Amino acid sequence: MTGARRERGRPWPAGRTLPTALLPTAALLAGVLLGTAGCGVPVQDSPTPVAAGQLPYGLGSTAPTTTAAPTSEPSAESPHVYFVGPQETLVARPRGVSGQTVARQLGALLADLQQGPDQDEVAQQLGTALGPGITLHVTTVVDGTATVDIAGSGDLPAGRGSRLASGQIVLTATSVPGVDSVVLTRNGDLVEALLPNGELTDAPLTAGDYAILLVAPAPAS
Repeated sequence: MTGARRERGRPWPAGRTLPTALLPTAALLAGVLLGTAGCGVPVQDSPTPVAAGQLPYGLGSTAPTTTAAPTSEPSAESPHVYFVGPQETLVARPRGVSGQTVARQLGALLADLQQGPDQDEVAQQLGTALGPGITLHVTTVVDGTATVDIAGSGDLPAGRGSRLASGQIVLTATSVPGVDSVVLTRNGDLVEALLPNGELTDAPLTAGDYAILLVAPAPAS
């Protein structure tokens, strides 16, 4: 056996034949190599579609798409805009809103308030204390308190009209879920709002501050 051994890693010397014990192994290895070479993957002229059920998990799925938040249909539970009724009370009218955040929903609702009553609501003698040229913008909504900026070239009403205008904004804004109070600014400066009892305040305003405007005043005796 000494003459058939060689050191690991050195080639077999030229001219010497393999030992008889190694010949079957070499023949078997050559057959395997030749068989593998003859079994190549066939080449196709055009791709063949693969059924989705045969694909590995995840390869047949499509990336999720995002769509704009739909506008909800108005209902009794919808946010409301508040207009001035015949007896100078504030009347709620439901509105559908769109937007994926509270600020966007509030902005859409205030835009409806800014536009004023539609034809059907005008026929019901509903109006607004917000004069032409007034624009309403949501600055922030933080911890349930919305800051609404009153901008534009229009003048703010005085007296009872000021109470009604503030009430329209506050009651409309707090009808949006997630808005509990409102701070009013005028072109970025804090505004002292006129409450129904005649007091001025720059504190956050709530729906309760203007709830009295929802009830018709008692007739004078």
